[in-house]
Amino acid sequence: MNFYNDFDNCQGSVIDSLKLLLYKRHENIFDRIDFEDDTIYQEPLLYTYVTQQDDIWLDAIIYGFERNPKDRILVFSNKNGIIYIPKVGYFHTEKIAEKLYLEKDNNVFSIKDEKNNEVFFRYEPLYFLDEGIELVKTQHPLFENLFKNTSDIVVDVNIDKTYSKHINHFNTALKIIKENNYDYFTLIKKAVKKVMIYKGEPYSFAAIQAHNMVFLNAHDENDEVFFLDHILHEGAHVIFNTLTYNSKMELFTVPFKTNLSVITKDENDHGELYGRFHGMFTQSNINQCMEVCIDRNVFSGKQHRELLGRFSSNMKRFRAGVDRFNIRELYKEDGQKWYDFFFKRYEEIYFRNESLINSFNVSNQPYVFSYEIFDKANP
Repeated sequence: MNFYNDFDNCQGSVIDSLKLLLYKRHENIFDRIDFEDDTIYQEPLLYTYVTQQDDIWLDAIIYGFERNPKDRILVFSNKNGIIYIPKVGYFHTEKIAEKLYLEKDNNVFSIKDEKNNEVFFRYEPLYFLDEGIELVKTQHPLFENLFKNTSDIVVDVNIDKTYSKHINHFNTALKIIKENNYDYFTLIKKAVKKVMIYKGEPYSFAAIQAHNMVFLNAHDENDEVFFLDHILHEGAHVIFNTLTYNSKMELFTVPFKTNLSVITKDENDHGELYGRFHGMFTQSNINQCMEVCIDRNVFSGKQHRELLGRFSSNMKRFRAGVDRFNIRELYKEDGQKWYDFFFKRYEEIYFRNESLINSFNVSNQPYVFSYEIFDKANP
């Protein structure tokens, strides 16, 4: 299955779908933004916008893309008093979670409150990591609902004190992927336009509601090995969402949102069928790249040892996924093709690395790999 060749067509379908949703909501939308410029339609906040009902957000999201921006638009500061405008930058104010007005006259910005009083602000330009990937430095109010804890309650996360510690780690990990798995790197570059690095809940994730973006939950002790694992992992979710955007209805003989426990008859199997099916695509790509990095001794010392632990743990999860989804009657033709690809990729990697994978005890690993636990279990 050569999904590399299918990606551009699938990405075009996602973009076409977004354009249609925007047009249904605003018939004049393409008078304001360029219909032909597909880079506009890879803006994550546009996907967030169309998945909620309130039109008041649109002007601030498309402001930086517009042919002739309005002189005055409604904007929103977040819980830190920061207004984030895509393609424009950050406006730091002391107005917490407020509706404000951004004005521009002779290329000079000003901000007013609801009573038309001038609001002091500090402007900060956008920041880009390597390969043109934007690092989002603050929470946009529309993204807040994506951050939920295990009780499904929206939580605050720490962004501004986290990302600066990990910029070099991210860039180094991305460079390692580029040098050791170039084909997959090209997909990440096409699929991932923005990244947020934060600390808190939930675990790292990607979501179709913020398509083309990954959210990485990093702690102080995390380094390039963590980012290698998680760029591969969350990038794979964005890529698979793209590849199956139209075909997800045609993967299974049951609705794709069916709870997995209904299929496996195991009440411990949480999550929906399609979301859990994603897991095998992520493992197909994480383990392929890790194997190359191990063979080429990309890391040394503790980092190499951590990579071995992550590889062993990921391969055992891959095996569990392949076993769990080995249900012939579950698949339509497309789903069966994907499953066969996952199974073959697992078998090939396992065959080449069986003794290495089985030489480590990773049975006590939590959901997020812990080197400390690994080190104790494998003295």
